[in-house]
Amino acid sequence: MKPDSSNKNNMDKDNFLGRWLAGDISDEEKKEFENSSDYLAYKDILRNAEKFERPVFDVEKGLKDQKEFNKTYKNSPEKKVLKLRPWWYAAAAAILVLFGLRTVFFSSTELHTEIAETKTLTLPDNSLVTLNADSSIKYNKKSFTENRSIHLKGEAFFDVAKGSSFIVKTKNGDVTVLGTQFNVYSRNKLMEVDCFEGKVQVTNSQQTVILTPGKGVKSTIEGTLEPEEVNESKPGWMSGKSTFSQVTLQRLIGELERQYDIQITTNPNVDLNRVFSGFFVHNDLDKALQTCFDPMNISYIFKNSKNIELKTK
Repeated sequence: MKPDSSNKNNMDKDNFLGRWLAGDISDEEKKEFENSSDYLAYKDILRNAEKFERPVFDVEKGLKDQKEFNKTYKNSPEKKVLKLRPWWYAAAAAILVLFGLRTVFFSSTELHTEIAETKTLTLPDNSLVTLNADSSIKYNKKSFTENRSIHLKGEAFFDVAKGSSFIVKTKNGDVTVLGTQFNVYSRNKLMEVDCFEGKVQVTNSQQTVILTPGKGVKSTIEGTLEPEEVNESKPGWMSGKSTFSQVTLQRLIGELERQYDIQITTNPNVDLNRVFSGFFVHNDLDKALQTCFDPMNISYIFKNSKNIELKTK
């Protein structure tokens, strides 16, 4: 037996859902509601809501505030009188909505690394992700094994367990694989993907490219994906060395800052668009600076232990 439309309207007008949650309904109303099509859905929400800590409401304060309001409230015969809903009815309904939407807010997992830190993480499907410094990933932990999709900011190496399609989403493009090993770099407007095992599909706003082991791509200023050769078995940064091929001085400086937790400033005569090819180690700052800047005829001065200034010789 379902409540008729008139009863349902009365329920809505009286904030029936809030009264039901507060246990303030008649036996007749309760019986009608329990036979309605909505009852099972609300019961399911409440069962799951019990797994979470509920917010604490100050009942005494609420009653006191309501009584104070009632003292000053005056009905005007010339105006339509609106029925004031008790505050605890509205609060109860709000709790139901909060826990009904809990999946959206509580199932997302975000992991990140700090400056000068790398970290290896195991995903719910047993895939491994190694994050480079100042990078992060975000995914839905509840549905990940069925929908293997992950958002990346920065740089990471993925060793993907075999299974359904695995997608790495970045602001510069997406990478889709089945089971493989690959590295993704996505910062500012630049994206680089290197394939070490298996097969990788890289897609951005302009094109789609399939990569096989030993192949990579790098996005250009125009947004196209330019092919590259991959000669290593793993990204160099995973063994404590950052390697570069035809990158700007500005990007090189950014990577030095991330790996060493330093700040580098430049004189106006230093061209940040100069191109650099080479590497630097992660465990010796002096050696790293020499390796990067001596070949470019750029001198560096320590202002203090964390601040370095560059200028041309």
